Amino acid sequence: MKVNKLWAALLATTFGLAATVTPVVVEAQAKKKAATAPAQMGPAVTKKPIALEPASLKWGMTTKQVGEAIDAQLDEAYKPLYQKVSPGVKMRELDAALAEEKNAFRRSKIEFGKLPVATDSTPLRGEYSYLNKEWMLSMNRDGKTRYFFFIQDKLWKIIDEIKLSKSASLGANFQEAAVKLSTAYGAPGRIIPPNPDLGMFATVVDWKDATTHVRLIERGDPAIAIAYEDNATLQNIESLRPNKPKQEDAIDPAVAAAIRGEEKAPEPPPPPADKKKK
Repeated sequence: MKVNKLWAALLATTFGLAATVTPVVVEAQAKKKAATAPAQMGPAVTKKPIALEPASLKWGMTTKQVGEAIDAQLDEAYKPLYQKVSPGVKMRELDAALAEEKNAFRRSKIEFGKLPVATDSTPLRGEYSYLNKEWMLSMNRDGKTRYFFFIQDKLWKIIDEIKLSKSASLGANFQEAAVKLSTAYGAPGRIIPPNPDLGMFATVVDWKDATTHVRLIERGDPAIAIAYEDNATLQNIESLRPNKPKQEDAIDPAVAAAIRGEEKAPEPPPPPADKKKK
């Protein structure tokens, strides 16, 4: 996606230009503004608070506390279903379905310990580290997959993966989602274009308030991801991750010697001579 076109769309929502000028004019204004304004050094600061959903979720909650919050959310979601059935077989079926959803959430736990996990081959790679007391839980309902990330048993990140459509609340594509979030937060987000050299393969738009950092991540039409992160944890993430990943592209010394053109790696030094022997 062209960054100028995306920035033009965000400007149009902020200044109410969408209904008065053509997209070409707005994009021209965006280019002019980008040429004269200093580069934005951090996430856009929202004018409205960033809220987690459900409201019972708070940063720093333990795995047990998050499980209880999800239980309450599921209980609320099942209320309309219970109101439609009478005591008997149908109600027992609802009881079993509700219990299974609650248990499935707890069984979804993936620990990032010594062994690689399946999520390493997904876009979630890079959202966690190994051997630093980190784990993840997930749930899938209402067309959205939600991932809960913990470090030292404290909730610090939530990522929602969402399928877009013309009838979706966030629109049919990444640009529409960026516009809708900019409107909701009262500020055009900072746009971060892809940079494969830094391991960034998708366009990101981000915002922050006093407690939370939000990233809108392009997943390819028609899908997006929205990552919510605790600002306090982000500021201390390096100290919370003392175990760093091994350098996967490190070259074995013998291989390096062969690359340099040597016939073989240097021989180790001989053992010290025995003075007792003549």
